[in-house]
Amino acid sequence: MADEAGRTLWAYLAERAARIEARAFEGIATREDWEARRTPLRRAFMASVGLDPLPTRCALALTDHGGFEGKGYRARKIAYQILPDGWATATVYYPEPLSGGPHPAVLYACGHATIGTVHYQQHGMLWARRGYVCLVFDTVEQHDHYGDHHGTCSHGRFDWLSLGYSAAGGELWNSMRALDVLSGLPEVDPRRIGATGCSGGGAHSFFLGIADERVRAVASSCGISTPRFAVEGRHVSDHCDCMYYHNAYGIDTAEFAALMAPRPLLLTHAAKDSYFGAGEIRGVAERARRIYDLYGCADACAHAEFPGPHGYHPVGIRAEGAWFARHVAGDARPDVELGEAEHPERTVSVFDGNPPAKNHLALLPELLTPIGGIALPQDAADWPRIRTEAVARLRSEVFERQARLEESLEMRARGEWLSGSTRSLKFSGTLGGMDVWAEMRVPERPDGRLIVGCANQDETAQDVLNRLGAFSGRSVLAVVEPRGAGLTAMNPARRTALLRAGALVGVTPVSLMLEDLARLLAFVRARPEAAGLPVALYGRGDAAAACVYHALLNEEIAGVVADAMPGTHRDGAYLLGILRVLDIEHAVGLLAPRPVALVDLGPSHRLFWGERAYARVGASGKLIDWKVTLRDALKHVQGPERS
Repeated sequence: MADEAGRTLWAYLAERAARIEARAFEGIATREDWEARRTPLRRAFMASVGLDPLPTRCALALTDHGGFEGKGYRARKIAYQILPDGWATATVYYPEPLSGGPHPAVLYACGHATIGTVHYQQHGMLWARRGYVCLVFDTVEQHDHYGDHHGTCSHGRFDWLSLGYSAAGGELWNSMRALDVLSGLPEVDPRRIGATGCSGGGAHSFFLGIADERVRAVASSCGISTPRFAVEGRHVSDHCDCMYYHNAYGIDTAEFAALMAPRPLLLTHAAKDSYFGAGEIRGVAERARRIYDLYGCADACAHAEFPGPHGYHPVGIRAEGAWFARHVAGDARPDVELGEAEHPERTVSVFDGNPPAKNHLALLPELLTPIGGIALPQDAADWPRIRTEAVARLRSEVFERQARLEESLEMRARGEWLSGSTRSLKFSGTLGGMDVWAEMRVPERPDGRLIVGCANQDETAQDVLNRLGAFSGRSVLAVVEPRGAGLTAMNPARRTALLRAGALVGVTPVSLMLEDLARLLAFVRARPEAAGLPVALYGRGDAAAACVYHALLNEEIAGVVADAMPGTHRDGAYLLGILRVLDIEHAVGLLAPRPVALVDLGPSHRLFWGERAYARVGASGKLIDWKVTLRDALKHVQGPERS
């Protein structure tokens, strides 16, 4: 890939997204192949949206808040708990007159609007007039709710990445609890429930169909996005967080869609929809249909295209009506056209602007995220087991890609210079078509030790060399500049778009640093100037965290200097889902008894666990973290000279 050197970080993410799509269903030739993959793939989906494990279902505590009616329907306004003191709102539409029963039902997921149940009320009326019981429910941020599903795209909540919280997961839990309500209504046949919605509601109904087999069929309109089109076409900037999962497993949307098979899936889309790439939604249906074909029901996965921009169109509405008549109701239904909204906000409102005093939807990311912890050792004898188990969890749950790195490193020498008796060497290279860089300084009589620095996003290899050079003494000094650092760093003004796009293909700046540090460090250590020397790592900011985690995964690292490192993954050094396993204080502690020096600690640092771990294994003096200079830090981790 050397001929593509110099590509931007965005172009690299787009290429990675295209690779994910190209590998969809790789190795699947038979139904047996698919069934073998199905369970781990479903678990990957639930983990990707942040719902593995599922939270405990609390009592719904359903309350009535009046109703209204119109020609062919009557409506009931309700509130219920999706979590303890976490209140959701919805409107249930019943056919009027309501004859016999139980009835087929439709769960209608609202798209983006200030108050979903008001904006989409005509859809509840439509389905009731067709003879279904229909529950139209608000998202976690609509109506009088204080929740948020725009955290990373609008509100700087990049800690959601480290929490492993996806707004798609928050809305999926909201959808599952709405389904609990609908399936429990005495007028509803729980075996005949379809889910539908448009735009954000199209995404939510789609995700619900994947996650919950109580949904008999899905008809999703204008709401399915894929990593490739989201990045390649820059559509990630058009959508909020509830449309996306964190793709740590590198899985194409169509593979998740196929988890619905053989249950019926209809994807409708507008031909001139500015929020999606041409063929994006159609492509998901076409790729997923391959699995439906293995079940002998290829026609149960369909797509319908209609003219016009984003939103509903009579062609799509009729297609969805026919789909549910066939696959949900099981009989012919009236071909009712979509009408207009009939009721003002004050009529449809549930809480009238005054929600329950205890309503914790604003805390949904924290309430749905199990925060990881590690038991401290009672003594040094406990330590090997605790470390081994913690590192194994990191490898399988956070750094799974590190074991199967595919992009090859190509490096070439740029030259060698002398400054007095010190040799300077420079190397350029590529990884995945992006530039990487390395530099070395070798004194005339090296002391048998090697310091390797990793450049952070806001600095070049030369910046780090200049910082360390005054304190490295006669040690061999090398600095590597990974992708996303130095001259390939992200533009700070584009941070939000790049972090969100990275999550869609399973990377963050720190995980990319880790990938590169493994390869670049191997290159440096293979040089004759560094062969066989003990290695101490140095990094500043996010690069400091990358050095800590590389040392955790590589027992050959002798020590680490972490300079101005974020005190918690909530504040920086974002890694997808890391907080479900551990935080930075645990990672530092797990390096015991190797020497670690923490320089320039900020006020947000919490290193209590690490300090206690070092103390309990009898290595307190190996961790220094209070008013440490860079000179002292390097001396602390280098170990004895080797002449």
